[in-house]
Amino acid sequence: MELLLLLLAAHFIGDFYLQPSKWVECRNDNHIKSIGLWKHFLVHTLLNTAVFQISDLSFLQSIIAIGFISISHLLTDYWKSHRKKNLTYFLVDQIIHILIINIVWAYLSGFTFEQVTIFIGNFFTAKNMIIAISYVLVCKPASVIISLALKKHTDSLIKENETATASTTVEVNEILDDKVTVTIVKKGGEIQSTGVSRNDKNQDMGLVSAGAWIGYIERCLAISFIFMGQFAGIGFLVATKTIFRFGDLTKNKDMKLTEYMMLGTLLSYAIAFLIGWNALQIYKVI
Repeated sequence: MELLLLLLAAHFIGDFYLQPSKWVECRNDNHIKSIGLWKHFLVHTLLNTAVFQISDLSFLQSIIAIGFISISHLLTDYWKSHRKKNLTYFLVDQIIHILIINIVWAYLSGFTFEQVTIFIGNFFTAKNMIIAISYVLVCKPASVIISLALKKHTDSLIKENETATASTTVEVNEILDDKVTVTIVKKGGEIQSTGVSRNDKNQDMGLVSAGAWIGYIERCLAISFIFMGQFAGIGFLVATKTIFRFGDLTKNKDMKLTEYMMLGTLLSYAIAFLIGWNALQIYKVI
């Protein structure tokens, strides 16, 4: 086990602490001809050599293991250099590296295929499956339930917003540098003058899918606190979300929008409580 931990530590140090950004950029631009890629390969080779130097393995075993881990790392990074720079490929890259390290460690430790199968099978117990299913349920399925439950209110807000937009006339008064001054004339005769910066015209727009991810994370954290029996942590989550949402609600001064957001938040936590509490009771019974 010490060898596995040392190999994993060497991998993380080499990938995240001893790999400058310019090496990564060079690898993505030049691929196999990249000097940065070969320097990174050399760093991992030296780190793996240092790990096997303090192990009690034979020289031949160490050389083969170092070569296998380092060359597979080189090939995986070369493959990654031809892929898009996003989270999916980053995770796939890391999973491949860690999987190879585990395979080498299991082989050197004398694990048989049957022992590995039993070890993996121990993770798929009924209790662990209950926990895993709980996390699955509080993500996408919970979002679908919340969306359907609030559909009537969502449609109402969208309709009101479209009506308000249709009843507003916008006249451009002047354009000076990057500042646009407009006059907004509403049906009621109210005239409001405002300035909007071209560069900042999207500054109040939220991130794409950010709301859904916030919901996933808050519900996962909520059931995690339930499983740990730390209900005070849920209060911390609610307080944190309230603080960050308070500014938006105050700025909009829209009671319907405020109530809509409160309904969504309460539904989100209610679902997390329902799933987390029932999963905990089933976990105790099994």
